[in-house]
Amino acid sequence: MADYYDRHATIFIATTRDVDMSDARERFLAAVPARANGPARILDAGSGSGRDALALRVLGYDVKAFDASPAMVAATQAHAAVETRLMCFEDFAWEHSFEGIWACASLLHVSDADLSGVVDRLAAHLVPGGALYLSFKRGTGARVKDGRRFTDMTAEGLAALLDGCGAFNEPDLWESRDCRPDRTSEVWVNAVVNKT
Repeated sequence: MADYYDRHATIFIATTRDVDMSDARERFLAAVPARANGPARILDAGSGSGRDALALRVLGYDVKAFDASPAMVAATQAHAAVETRLMCFEDFAWEHSFEGIWACASLLHVSDADLSGVVDRLAAHLVPGGALYLSFKRGTGARVKDGRRFTDMTAEGLAALLDGCGAFNEPDLWESRDCRPDRTSEVWVNAVVNKT
């Protein structure tokens, strides 16, 4: 999977870096709890071009990031100027918890079999009340496109996944159109959920 992003880094960055994610970001940030001794800590999980890590840092949050692609790690570090680690979701671990974890269009590359374990792993790195944002392309089942594996999700499927983890309150679920001009026919399923 990381190979695709390493080989197509230039075009991927060019087509994603300027996408306006402010609507989803505002919904997520409204759910992120304040931190008593400093800015809230947010993890950009699967940071890609660094677009969201930069936006969150500019807003004053303490942002860290990771990605499974060396090219995307370098892109995030260069664009957002935040600590970015080379890591895949299945091996994710961090030495501290976060008030928020932002997983925008990234968990969709995790296999269905591994997804609940990965979400559990993310939940374990949230403070009580911490917020998780995640998004998937609307659909059912797994598919491969351009050498990348996608796990598609319906709103009902995403609600069931989050409920099965047992770590979260009722999710805020919504659908949205892809913000890229050539992809407006694609629909995304989004959720913001808080850890109990």
